[in-house]
Amino acid sequence: MSRLTTITAAAGAGKTTRIVNDIADEVLVRTPEQILATTFTIKAADELVERARAKLFEQGKADAAAQLLGARFGTVNAVCSQIVSEFVIDLGRSPSTAVIGESNMSLVFSVAADGAIAARAEVLNELADHFGYNDPRAPGTGEPPDWRRTVRSIATLARANGIEADQLASSAQRSIEAFLACFPPPAADAADLDAALANALKDAFEMRPAIVSSTGADSVETIRAAHERILRGETLSWSTWARLTKVKCAPTKDGQPYNQALIHLIAAAGRHSEHPRLRFECEQFITETFHCAAEALTAYQDWKAERGLLDFTDQEALALEILKTPHLAARLKERVSRVFVDEFQDSSPLQLAVFTLLGELVDESTWVGDPKQAIYGFRGADTELTQAAFLGAGGKPEDNPVLSKSWRSRKSLVDLFNAMFTPVFERMGLPAAKHAFSDAARSDAGFDKPSAGWWWLMGKVDEQAQALAEGIRQCLAEADNWLVEDDKHDHRPITPGDIAILCRSNTDVGRFALALSRAGLPVAVERSGLARTPHVEFVLAACRRVADATDRLALAELARFFADDAGSNAWLQAATSDDADAALRAAVPISDALDRLAGQLLNFTPAELVDAVLALPALLSHIESWGDTAMRFDDLEALRGFSRAYEEECAASGSPATLQGLLLALDGAEPKRPPSLASDAIQVMTYHGSKGLEWPMTILTGLAWESKARLFEPVAETTGELDWRNPLAERWIRFWPWPYGQSGKGGTIDVEVANSETGRRALQRAVEEDTRLLYVGATRARDYLIFAPPAKGPLNWLSLLNAPEAAAHVVPPQNDDNQLGVGNQNFTVNVKALATSGELTERGRLPTYVRARTTEPQVRPPLFLKPSEAVGGSWKVVERVDLGGRLPIHGIADIAALGEALHSIIGYDDPDRDRSQRLADASSILTRWNVIGFKADDALIASDRLATWRRGRWPVTRCIAEVPVTSPAADQLLKGRIDMLVETGIDFAIIDHKSFPGRFELWEERAVGHAPQLAAYAGAVESITGRRCSELWIHMPVVGTMFRLAPVTRDP
Repeated sequence: MSRLTTITAAAGAGKTTRIVNDIADEVLVRTPEQILATTFTIKAADELVERARAKLFEQGKADAAAQLLGARFGTVNAVCSQIVSEFVIDLGRSPSTAVIGESNMSLVFSVAADGAIAARAEVLNELADHFGYNDPRAPGTGEPPDWRRTVRSIATLARANGIEADQLASSAQRSIEAFLACFPPPAADAADLDAALANALKDAFEMRPAIVSSTGADSVETIRAAHERILRGETLSWSTWARLTKVKCAPTKDGQPYNQALIHLIAAAGRHSEHPRLRFECEQFITETFHCAAEALTAYQDWKAERGLLDFTDQEALALEILKTPHLAARLKERVSRVFVDEFQDSSPLQLAVFTLLGELVDESTWVGDPKQAIYGFRGADTELTQAAFLGAGGKPEDNPVLSKSWRSRKSLVDLFNAMFTPVFERMGLPAAKHAFSDAARSDAGFDKPSAGWWWLMGKVDEQAQALAEGIRQCLAEADNWLVEDDKHDHRPITPGDIAILCRSNTDVGRFALALSRAGLPVAVERSGLARTPHVEFVLAACRRVADATDRLALAELARFFADDAGSNAWLQAATSDDADAALRAAVPISDALDRLAGQLLNFTPAELVDAVLALPALLSHIESWGDTAMRFDDLEALRGFSRAYEEECAASGSPATLQGLLLALDGAEPKRPPSLASDAIQVMTYHGSKGLEWPMTILTGLAWESKARLFEPVAETTGELDWRNPLAERWIRFWPWPYGQSGKGGTIDVEVANSETGRRALQRAVEEDTRLLYVGATRARDYLIFAPPAKGPLNWLSLLNAPEAAAHVVPPQNDDNQLGVGNQNFTVNVKALATSGELTERGRLPTYVRARTTEPQVRPPLFLKPSEAVGGSWKVVERVDLGGRLPIHGIADIAALGEALHSIIGYDDPDRDRSQRLADASSILTRWNVIGFKADDALIASDRLATWRRGRWPVTRCIAEVPVTSPAADQLLKGRIDMLVETGIDFAIIDHKSFPGRFELWEERAVGHAPQLAAYAGAVESITGRRCSELWIHMPVVGTMFRLAPVTRDP
């Protein structure tokens, strides 16, 4: 490999500035077009190129700054796309290949792989039901498991790790062998276990007390449900078996006989891990899931190939193929000589393979990153692999510089970061010499408050969110005491936009955002579930009703949304009345408006239909009446954007865009709700989402989070030792399904899996990634870092900083103290005990838009006017010219196709060309239009007749065929194409071809019928050129006649 420099850059240590300076230096020794630089996000790429250009302008290198726009700067995908585009012909691909946008990848995969997934759905749905996938879930427990999501995850991991679809069977077998090794030996007879459980259930059910204690109430219901399922001949799910091991009662109140029955039931259910059917179904689930993933991946790749599409992973894989092909790599070497890679620690194995081969190709590579901020393991990044690359690439100290001075945070915060994280990172193999902060550029001068805070949150989880919201409101009320430093190093009072709350889960994001909103504070949050918001559901129900007038469910939904009382069941009564349609229509004020839209349905694309529904005043005013207008309108704007993106994706893939397709796309893609558009709003996001950002005040929540090994989701593994120079070698995917739904914790399999080598390694990975994530969250703070832990319970996340068998590394301040203990150091912190007042303070209703209302929407013509649809005026034939006899047509069923073909031939033909070539061209055109029964010779006769007559009438002319015209026409735009425009020298004449083959007595009538179309063309030509069209002609080539048209003049 050529010279490789690795730069370790701590959080806020100025890595972008370092890269910018290095790029400016490189411009002195090579042309900017030879520089390639990748970053993690589009925003970071834009910042990098603009700062680099600004640096060059400062140095007086304006030409180099301009040339830098041609350099390969961008995300990994963007840079790979540029490389692929340069060698697309060599790869045997079309240059016009379209790229699937990141936001549409999920949708496209769903569409492409639908058949493959459906083929396995019956088996996998049944197994998923046995595994408790469909068990009811309590609110706030996250999304239920979905085998389809697992299939997609396996397919994604396979591609990011260079694993072909036909290699997934090997991963399935390895997963099965490793998973079943954690099971106890199977029982001899499955039927005996089933019978024992059925009998124990029957006994427990029959012995249940008449009046059950509160302790045993839930267990009685569990037993009853399981017993009834067995009586119906159904197979119990494994989650039910696990729940039956935890039934309980109050022996004194519920009776000893019932208690003994429960003991026997627990013993019978407790043998679930020995059940042969459990082993078989786990093996079957793994096998079917991998087979489905392989088939879905193949279908996805084929679907894209048929439509000329690529996604981001394709671009990376094709770039790797180019780098592996010697003659292509040699050509690329002539164009690229210097490479910079930013955020290297978050690279996938496929990306690392690209970077490694690029490094062998160019003069010098620089990899910039921070192993302490590697937090995207769940997205396919392999931290162990990139860390091995950092270590393996290490050479001379000058080849591995360290950026360790913080330019972001106050000095006291930097000292706190070092005290908190240096010991644990050293235990993780990241020595302080390369990974601790060495200094801080910012001091604590000018601040009245300590840089750190410890705000205890009292109560249950919802109360904790409300308490934090009230604490922030109090902070903003005392803004003069909470000073922050701006870009000019001046101090000013804190504002809502200076604050960010970081959360561990999307559930927590929603909880804190709701609490802030209720406290009257502006909040910016990107949440999931756009299509599940009531206002979006409202609009989509209206769209469904327009698309299908028989959709009574959509009408019932509209009636429910229009009800003044959200709890009213009037809509249900209407839906079940004798004349349900009439009753529901009466409850929906926009019924007539929807009917009118339905009459225009064929004129609407899905996005246009959404817009048309949103334009209904009664619908918008009703949504406004729900309050939170700005937030709801933001969501509706996001719906409009998604609809347009869906249409663009359909256009790119050649698929039809339909309303049903849009609804399926919304369900498959699960688009997020947009953050608030307010510029000064509190940011609420996950820790992962905060990567690369910073705020004057950062608040850390979720400190009770307990690390969990990612054992029961697809994970990429490596056989043997990691080889960073060959990162795709020996890669495979492990997937173990959890068969117990939300139950089974602490059972035999749970314990054995956790204690296995894989389980211990997975837990260690999770602990290390959570430690890095805490570091990322903490180092987002510029002026204030606020810890916001629950007042009760262990602070599991902070305990990850503890040394083995040692005292707590972080000791929270006591109620009467303001000292935070970290190791052997103390830090002064702002201490608060925050509790909700118990009174929910709703913010005032935001002002709504005021607009004039009309009872009936104004009917407006479409923007574009087709000349063929023009009407008006009285016309007559004022001149008729016989060009020759009728041309024969034999058995032609499609006269329209004949007309199109004749239009093309007459417009294209030149009578002065060689006749054999003219004949061949005419024949080819007739063939393309599938016209049989009309000879090419006759087509040329029609062309010759017209040309001869035209030259005789206007000897000195310029004639242009198929002239496109766009011209204003009142409040519309006329848009069409003139068949033949003749410039006579003084003015113009228009000739329009009509292939009418009808009876003689109908010729003039048909010609006059087209007069408004020619008049529209004439008006357009005159408005554009200022010269009038003195003659308007209809040419009927089949009957060989010309008709000149003129308006009927009335006598005065």
